[in-house]
Amino acid sequence: MSKTNIENLFETYIKTKNGKITLKNNIINVTYPNKQEPEKYTYSPFIGREQKIPLISPGSPAFQQILRECQKNGITCQIRLNPKENIETNIKQYFKDTKTVCIDCDKITIEQKTINICTKQKNCYHQINNGKIVQIKTGKQEAIRYFQFHYTVTFHNKLRPKNEEIITIWLDENANVSETHFDNCNSITDKNILFSEDKSKVKPGLFDQLKETADKLLQNLICEKVALFNLPLNREKNFRLRAFEKRLKQERREQILSHKRDFDPLKWQNNYQTLLKKEEESYLTNISIKLVNFLVINTYKIKFDLILNNNALIHSTLTLGLNQPIEVTCPICKKKFAEGYATQDSLYVCKNCIKQSIDSNKIYSKKVNLSLDNLLNEYIEQDTGFICTVCRKRYSHLLEFKCSHDNSSICIQHYDFCDICGNEKTYSKDNLTYTNEFKHQLCPKHTKKIQI
Repeated sequence: MSKTNIENLFETYIKTKNGKITLKNNIINVTYPNKQEPEKYTYSPFIGREQKIPLISPGSPAFQQILRECQKNGITCQIRLNPKENIETNIKQYFKDTKTVCIDCDKITIEQKTINICTKQKNCYHQINNGKIVQIKTGKQEAIRYFQFHYTVTFHNKLRPKNEEIITIWLDENANVSETHFDNCNSITDKNILFSEDKSKVKPGLFDQLKETADKLLQNLICEKVALFNLPLNREKNFRLRAFEKRLKQERREQILSHKRDFDPLKWQNNYQTLLKKEEESYLTNISIKLVNFLVINTYKIKFDLILNNNALIHSTLTLGLNQPIEVTCPICKKKFAEGYATQDSLYVCKNCIKQSIDSNKIYSKKVNLSLDNLLNEYIEQDTGFICTVCRKRYSHLLEFKCSHDNSSICIQHYDFCDICGNEKTYSKDNLTYTNEFKHQLCPKHTKKIQI
C-alpha cells in the first residue's frame, strides 16, 4: 500500500467515527466529541519510536487494529478493468495464426527434439491454421460484474495437526456459479490491462442473494473436504474408542469384585453411555470459517469479428481480464473448438468439418462437393487428378502411371510389365499382348518381333 492510500484509509476511518484530525510536526492529533484528550498517531517510524506514539503503517499494531474494526463492517474491494490502449491488442493475444508454444506449460524431449504440451484444462489460445488475421472489428461492449467470496476454513481434530485451507467461490450477477476465473498473476502482469478503483456500490439485496448462494456452495465443499480430512483418522479413532470402552468395563468389573454396597448397575450403565458418547464427540472434527475478502470485478464483454485472408469471419466474445481462452463455434457442426482451419471456400471450421485434397493439399469445408478416390479413400478436386484410359475412372495423381508405349495415363490396377522388358518399363494392360504358346505378356515392340 502506498502512503497516500494508507492516509486516505486512516482519514476515512476517523471521519466515520466523527473524529477531527490536525497535523503538527508529523504528529496526528485526533479529537473525538465524547473525549476531552486527543489521541496521537504518526506516519513516521522515527517519531513513533522516540515519542512512543502509535505508528500508522502496514503491519503496525495500531494500523492492524483499524483494519480489524473495518472488517467487522464487511470487507469490500472493488476494481475496474480497462484496456490500456486498444482492445484489438487484447483480442489478438488469444489467437495465434502461426505455430507457437505455451510458456507456462510442460516441455518434453524425445530424440533430442523438444515438444511443448499444454497441461491446462483448456488451451491457452485459439490456434488458426491455413490462414492469417488481416483485420479485427469490435462491436457492442456490455458491462459485466463478477463476485469473489474468499474464505479461510480451518479443520481441528486432536488426532492430527490443524489444517487451514483457502476456498474461493466465483459468482456472476445472477448468483450463478461462474466457471470463469481471473488469474491474479496473469491479470496483474498483463501490460494491456489497466486496473482502477471503482466507487460503485453493491446493493444489500444483491449481496444477500450472492452470500446465500456462496454459503450453500461452501457447505457442500466443506462436507467433501471433511470426509477427506477424516478418512485417515477412522482407524485411530476406532482403536482409541475401543480402548476407552475396555477401560470403562474394567472399572465396572473391579467395582463388582470389590463388593461395594453402593454400586448401582443401572446408574453405572447410564454413566457408561454418557462417557462413551462424550469420548466419541471429542474425536469429531471442528471447523472454523471466516470470510476474509469480498472482491467485485467490473469488466466488459466485447463482441468482435476476426477477418482472415480467405475472407472468413471468426465471430466470438471476449471478457476483459479472464484467464480462459475465447470460445469459437464451428459454423457447420455448431460445436466449440480450440483449433480451426481457414478453407478455400471462405469458411473457418473445426477439424471434423474439413476435407483436404490429397492432390493439391488444399483445405475445403465439408460443404464443398469433392470427388472421392475410392482406392485411397481420400478426396480430390473434381477438375484434378487423371482418368485411367483402361477403366475410365478418375483417380489421384498419386496412383498415376504412364504407359511406355503411348504415354497414356493408367491407374495402379491397370498397369503391368512386359516379360521381356522386365520391370524397367510400365505398360497399359490394353497395350500388352498375351501369347498362348509361352504364356507371356508382351509389349507392342516385342509382339511384332515374334510375329515376324
